[in-house]
Amino acid sequence: MIGEVLAGAALIKSSVTAIKGAIGTAQDVGEIAGFIDQVFLGQQQVKKAQEEGNSLNSVAKDMIDAELAREATQQLKLLVNMRFGSGTWERIEKERSRRVADAERRAKAQAARRKEQIQIVIVLGVLAAVAAAMIGGLAWYYIELR
Repeated sequence: MIGEVLAGAALIKSSVTAIKGAIGTAQDVGEIAGFIDQVFLGQQQVKKAQEEGNSLNSVAKDMIDAELAREATQQLKLLVNMRFGSGTWERIEKERSRRVADAERRAKAQAARRKEQIQIVIVLGVLAAVAAAMIGGLAWYYIELR
């Protein structure tokens, strides 16, 4: 877990450093999109580590790493907004949230469809077993009467 927080914080820091180097020559946000994705991934890792940590040392480290990550993200927000116009970072965050929500919704719908398909297969299996038992019973009854 500590390694994950370190990885998350380091990922954010390295991404911000890379963006600082590339922001001057970037013609559009797409040229730095990979680094922005890494920042979001680093944020998720830091948040996950905060939720899982429970020792005092871990809590203090997690809080400091989260604050450093927040500061690095704030720097990134300023860089992107200064280079591509006010509100660009907010639009990026909003679009990312929308896409994450869409992906979650699709995953839930797919899981529901899969569950429904499994239930149908179970019902068909039970019906086939009942039908086989009935046919077997009728065949046995027919053979016994002869």
